[in-house]
Amino acid sequence: MKVTLRILILALILPIILSAYNDEEFDYKFIQADTCCSFRGSFIVNCQPGVLIDLIYDYDKISEYSPGVKTLELVRQGEDWYEVAFTYQDLLVLENRSVWRRTLNREENTIEFELISNWNNTDIIPELLSSTGHYKLKSENDECLVEIFQECKLHRGLLNDAYFKKVKKGGTQFLRVFKDFIERNCD
Repeated sequence: MKVTLRILILALILPIILSAYNDEEFDYKFIQADTCCSFRGSFIVNCQPGVLIDLIYDYDKISEYSPGVKTLELVRQGEDWYEVAFTYQDLLVLENRSVWRRTLNREENTIEFELISNWNNTDIIPELLSSTGHYKLKSENDECLVEIFQECKLHRGLLNDAYFKKVKKGGTQFLRVFKDFIERNCD
């Protein structure tokens, strides 16, 4: 009985300990006000901005750092921009498809993104009215500071608070996946 109790306690406490430990490698802030929210996160990696910007901008690599994406589709593209459609599915019945424009600015070491369109298969999911953000890369000695910023505005709804909680959790999860992707792919 004592062994079972110890295993149960460890199973309950270990995720909290690991989560607190893992979050220390990231600097992040989530702000929510009425129907708007923003998320800013950053971390340091051992990679040069010029190499890293190509890696992040590469359409063929997006699925590797997009947790939960069901499908990706290149909609159209120009010289330093492209539009990509993301489809997410949750709980096997909730589906969201959004189209984003990603614009590359090599001189500033940034990739800006903007929501072009958004569709949900049900009214249960809060309606995303607008969203913009960026990836910004800054050289710091032999390392690179990677900053991710995104802000969004939702249509006023009953489930907005629940949606914002999911966005906050998703933001910290994204930072972990994104940093791991960079460290695996940056030589």
